Amino acid sequence: MVTSVAKGSGSKKRIRTGVALSTTALCAADIRLRGSAERAWRAPLVAPAADGASWPSLAAAFAELARTLGATNGTLAIALMPPLAEMRRLELPPLRDDELQRLIARAAPRYFVTARAGGPQIVGASPAAKRTRGVPASVIATAASARLIATIRAAAAQSGWVIESIAPVESAWAAAAVAVWPAFARQSAYAAIAHDDRTDVLQLENGRLVGVRRFRAGAADAPMIADAVGAGARVGIAGLAHARRELASALAELRVSAQSPTDEWTFAAEAGDVLAAHFAGSNVGPILRAEDAVAAARTEARKVVWWMTGATAALLALAAAVELWGAHHQLRLVQDERARLRPQIASTLIGRTTVDATSRNLATLGAIERTTPQWSSVITALSESVPDDAYFTAIRARQDSLVVDGLAEHAARVFDALASSSVLVDVKAAAPVRRELQDDGTPLDHFTIAARVAGPVPPPQKAAP
Repeated sequence: MVTSVAKGSGSKKRIRTGVALSTTALCAADIRLRGSAERAWRAPLVAPAADGASWPSLAAAFAELARTLGATNGTLAIALMPPLAEMRRLELPPLRDDELQRLIARAAPRYFVTARAGGPQIVGASPAAKRTRGVPASVIATAASARLIATIRAAAAQSGWVIESIAPVESAWAAAAVAVWPAFARQSAYAAIAHDDRTDVLQLENGRLVGVRRFRAGAADAPMIADAVGAGARVGIAGLAHARRELASALAELRVSAQSPTDEWTFAAEAGDVLAAHFAGSNVGPILRAEDAVAAARTEARKVVWWMTGATAALLALAAAVELWGAHHQLRLVQDERARLRPQIASTLIGRTTVDATSRNLATLGAIERTTPQWSSVITALSESVPDDAYFTAIRARQDSLVVDGLAEHAARVFDALASSSVLVDVKAAAPVRRELQDDGTPLDHFTIAARVAGPVPPPQKAAP
């Protein structure tokens, strides 16, 4: 069963027992109840005293339930039937959850009819629509007498029960509708619970309870229900068989199709209290919580936030440390690789430096070779240019300058020959011409001529035969 949830507590398992409680009866649902198809147990109750100080019949019923189940220190989830709890939709200022709780508790007589009798109220609220900043908040609110809640807890404690949650029965019915008709969890839908004296219609939005309305029993208010849900709406009907069939038939005539429970929930859905007992604790609506419970939940939530913040900071520090270690590890790997490659790179650089120096030297030599006169060609051209009666005694060269000394019968003819040569430019006398007597008694002119080489001189070509 949905309300009988096993919980791990160390090596033991505790089963939660669902209870639907009214002023006249207690209905419990538990997986250990195998005496009937609906897995339910009932006990009649006597309404509590007006002062609400104690509820003897409820304490006795809890004790008998514990003996029936053979349970000690059992856990209860209680759904309060009307008029023990009242529920309605409210439009409140946009406040935080704890502020809404305090506001509803202080103004409970203003919002709830049962709270006007006086006395503190235990309230609860759940959002009925998505909250928007600056827009009033729509909530489903519930209230019950604080004295009544204390009486119920005291009666349960006398029999060794621990109460896990107390909520209005509408929250349990909404959870039942989502379980019986799973499509209601993803769309807008309505669940009608048929009783002898009334019909409760719950409005659901994506599996959340957002509205509750009450109508007369059977088909008396079928037109009003059809107008409330609208044509084509998804509607599920549970509750007493005869009232359910009567309402479904009337809605069908008004073109509203209603679905009945099937399969495993056929028997449990025959009565509203049995269905609520099965789904007590699996609430999709508000839960009754006192101020101390809200404060404790807020403190616990704050502790969880701080714990998560600390854990996040620790994880961030750990991630940073791991990242730093990884960076250092990668740096060491790079350094080791660089140390391994350094000798090879050094030798490569040395070889490259040598090659570069050699290339530069070759380029310099090539430039010198291209710009340096070819003296062999120049001397050959000079020898061919001078007359036959003249010869050179000395040739001095520096870069592209040339100075020749020689003897000739007539120095002027040698000067003219050199001036007309194609390999020399700027031909001029470097010293006065002197007439000298040779050893054989022949007089010859001694000349000194300076000139510049015009450029590379092509090698002499042989004359054609």
